[in-house]
Amino acid sequence: MTPTRAPELDRRLPRILLGLALALPVLLVVGVLVASQVLGRQADPDPATGPLALGPVPVPAAASADCARLLSGLPGDINTGDGLLPRRALADPVPAGTVAWGGELEASGRPEDQPIVLRCGLPTPPELTPTSPLLDVDGVDWLRIPGEGASTWVTTDRAVFVGLTLPDGIGSGAIQDVSRGVKITLVSRDTTPPAPTPTR
Repeated sequence: MTPTRAPELDRRLPRILLGLALALPVLLVVGVLVASQVLGRQADPDPATGPLALGPVPVPAAASADCARLLSGLPGDINTGDGLLPRRALADPVPAGTVAWGGELEASGRPEDQPIVLRCGLPTPPELTPTSPLLDVDGVDWLRIPGEGASTWVTTDRAVFVGLTLPDGIGSGAIQDVSRGVKITLVSRDTTPPAPTPTR
């Protein structure tokens, strides 16, 4: 009896399976490398629109319930007088008690292109004296502290001190927007110095 020969396909099948078994790990590694390159490029934030990097500033009362109420009630967009600026995500580590708007054109160097930054829970500003000139905006008293290219306005009549740094050239709309939030969420406090007690 003549033995029957196995089909040619049966001989080649183990070789094909072996080739696939060897090729699959290589293809998997190549796929992971390509995906990481693509996703890595997408994850790199554009400095103009990505998270805004801000340096830390002492805010001893940032963790207070007052600041939590204020920050949760602030608008997503803020008025500059010339339009609305969107809220910006902040880069890690995010400074406590801090939010910001705008600044997408910060690299231009022009003051009006810098971000608007609000910090809640500031310490008592040393510039605040009994004779400091204050500005009343919608029932909230603000002290202006001038700086280079920007001014910081600090509330003086609330349970915590709130600072709003406005670039030069920005209109008063931002301070009005924030004043409304401050008035609603923060308890007013008397800033009048106590009368001297009479001596006998």
